Amino acid sequence: MQKYIRENGNIIYSFKPLNEVLINSSINFKGKNNAVFLSNNAKLNNVIINFAHDDSVAFISSSVINNAVIEIRFNNVFYIGEGCYINPASRKFIVLAEGRNIIIGDRCWLSHPIEFHTLDWHLIYDGQTNQRINYSKSIYIGDHVWIGADTYILKGTQIFSGSIIGARSTVTKQYYSNTINAGNPAKEIKSNVFWDGKCTQGYSKEITQYYSCCSKDNFKYTYNQNEFLSPKAIEEKLDSLNTAQEKLEFVYNAIYCNKNKNRFAYFKDMPYDIPLPKYENKFKSLKFEEIDETKPQPTPPAPKPTPQPTPQELEIKSLKEALSKKEKDISSLEINYQKALNTKNHLSYKLGAALIKANKNWYKGGYIKFIFEAIKIKKEHNKTKI
Repeated sequence: MQKYIRENGNIIYSFKPLNEVLINSSINFKGKNNAVFLSNNAKLNNVIINFAHDDSVAFISSSVINNAVIEIRFNNVFYIGEGCYINPASRKFIVLAEGRNIIIGDRCWLSHPIEFHTLDWHLIYDGQTNQRINYSKSIYIGDHVWIGADTYILKGTQIFSGSIIGARSTVTKQYYSNTINAGNPAKEIKSNVFWDGKCTQGYSKEITQYYSCCSKDNFKYTYNQNEFLSPKAIEEKLDSLNTAQEKLEFVYNAIYCNKNKNRFAYFKDMPYDIPLPKYENKFKSLKFEEIDETKPQPTPPAPKPTPQPTPQELEIKSLKEALSKKEKDISSLEINYQKALNTKNHLSYKLGAALIKANKNWYKGGYIKFIFEAIKIKKEHNKTKI
């Protein structure tokens, strides 16, 4: 694991080298004392995280964030849990301001385009008192939440585990576990439901029939007061912490290491204002190799230059190559000469040569002489074979 130390006290913790995590992505620090935590299987594809100011945290668990811009200001915490799916089809905008936070649980499915805003962007005042009435508020999303396309999640939203938010909704308040909610503003339209992440787009009649009933209760949630992570309690704890490092360690210990199924399950009329369950400080046991990027990194030694031959060595090499070529040419000539000798000693060659000679001297009885010459050549040839 690596701990990258950057200028102005900004730190990135990563289980893997950054070039394996940041794919066409960047983490930009303009402020100071901010912290980023990238878990074991975290990956950012076409993502920009901008820390405009100070003392904020971005905590990415083992999820893949696709095509998003995350704008972080003062004293914010952005947390996304494990196994979340973020549709890459269009860009997501996530904006945190005024010390408020966005907490997203495990295995959430986010369609596109989707925007998260903890702020209203402009100031609104009461007309009688002149007091501001639109302070920023945090956003809390539980585990296994499905958010449909073209949805706005605005300040103060709390969507508890197992819920569904319909497409083109604007969500602004509490939405209980295992409910369907839709509209502008979104309202509960059905309760006591659960959903599965399988996509029905390519289903045949037989597959549709096969999945007509689900025998598992994996995505049914129940309220457990001893396990419930109350957004109010989390908010109060984060507000009490002064530094990004303290907030990072709290999020790691109390949320990331908490594997209780019903930690974010909540239903109407259940106790809400309860303290956080006890947790251990497991962050301290992590071991990181420090990489101080504020200091010049040692450059690898340059490869030793290949020794260049002297003019005398080049001349000797050239002479050796020429000599080697001549030796090859001589060897080739010897082989060809030997082949020629073998050919001349062949019986048919000798008879052919005698016949040519007889033909040239035909008027002198050359053909008669050829008969005797041929007998002679044949006898001599037979002697050489013995």
